[in-house]
Amino acid sequence: MATNYSVSCDLFTLPLDDDHQILYAPRLGFVSTVNNDLVNLLAELGSIDAGTLNVEQQATLEFLEQKHVLNGSSEASVVTEFQAQYRPTMVTLFPTNQCNLRCKYCYASAGDSNPMTMDWFVATHAIDEVIRNVKGQGQSMVSLAFHGGGEPLFPWDFVRRAVEYAEEESEKAGLKLTVFSATNGLLSTSQLDWIMKHLASLNISFDGLPHVQDYHRPLPNGKGSFAFVDRTMKYLDAHNFNYGVRSTISSYNVDLMEESLDFIGQNYKTKMVHFEPLFYCGRCKTNNSLSPDMEKFLLNFKKCDLKAKRYGVAFMYSGCRIESLTSTFCGATRDNFSVTPDGFITTCYEVTTRDDPKSEIMFIGKMKDDGSLEIDEGKRKFLHSMSVNNLEYCRDCFAKWHCGGECIAKLGHTDYFGPRGHDRCQLNRKLVLSRLVNLVKGEYYHPMMTSTTQPEKETL
Repeated sequence: MATNYSVSCDLFTLPLDDDHQILYAPRLGFVSTVNNDLVNLLAELGSIDAGTLNVEQQATLEFLEQKHVLNGSSEASVVTEFQAQYRPTMVTLFPTNQCNLRCKYCYASAGDSNPMTMDWFVATHAIDEVIRNVKGQGQSMVSLAFHGGGEPLFPWDFVRRAVEYAEEESEKAGLKLTVFSATNGLLSTSQLDWIMKHLASLNISFDGLPHVQDYHRPLPNGKGSFAFVDRTMKYLDAHNFNYGVRSTISSYNVDLMEESLDFIGQNYKTKMVHFEPLFYCGRCKTNNSLSPDMEKFLLNFKKCDLKAKRYGVAFMYSGCRIESLTSTFCGATRDNFSVTPDGFITTCYEVTTRDDPKSEIMFIGKMKDDGSLEIDEGKRKFLHSMSVNNLEYCRDCFAKWHCGGECIAKLGHTDYFGPRGHDRCQLNRKLVLSRLVNLVKGEYYHPMMTSTTQPEKETL
């Protein structure tokens, strides 16, 4: 038995009920239901004489020592190391700024600007770059994705040609290729047949209930798009193709979240459903599409959370990922290699044009005419430094390793190391707590959380 005890990890106590709290060490994967007496005991560790402890207290502290909560930690290393050179092994191409929908809330106002499609040399040089990097780093997998401020698959011939080029060059280099794409789902059966042969998965923007989809995501002529996307998803289901669903929640459908999850779960085979609250930007400002009340989003998300197991889906929101640990919200601060239609390199999927004020930070370089990359190392280092271990506001937050300091594109200010605390930040904390409560009660479900990956649940 130790004679002295001290906390040796990130450790938090969170409310559960009148008589119990949750003891949570995120980077140890340890979560426990504890009574108030133990919380008080831990608060007094620095002044405790071990010889005065009773048998139950001694046993509890010894157990916490065995779990590395006390007297020596084995916490997971979460912070991504800054690499001396920019050598990405995945590229995301933004083929166009055009779209065959006119979604009311589009962050990029796709289709409103002068049409732009990526030059072929930009695509080939970007693909060549990641193939060189993968081979040079002794890895075996090349990753190619399509995303951006327009519908990624809209310039269909370009996309096919880019994928086939990547397949040929990867094969020559003796490497495996994996291809993904986001899409609005307006695809013909011949396009879907080709996709199923060449892509690993799709992420489909789909707002669930037919009338919501038609209202949120109309065609350019104002007619609804539900019938087209419904056909796409059922065709993919019939061929057992992997895809996820990403739904935007606005003030229009925030009270329909549970009904929307039921509709998706009962009608489609997707194994991933992502509900994201609308962020007021882009076309929202001209269409009066409003962000939802976050308390309503929270309440309805909690109801949906308890239904995820029924449908066998990973139910997601970007700011609450208790099944994983991260020091940053996304790859925007970790060397993302995303290429805009005009050849700029952005680290953020939502910052796609030079006229976006956030491009001053997120645009870290450009594809040069000779195929090389021009990278602003100062911007790159700045972005890399923006992890939660460097954010004073996040220092004592129990949710920081699950939200990664929040989306820097949605801060609402340019003091990137400054305060969070806005409505999304508070939502993140409340949802992480809700999921931890569900976890200790045995009610949280996520297919990534197996018996070996979920936090240890104890009762002390």
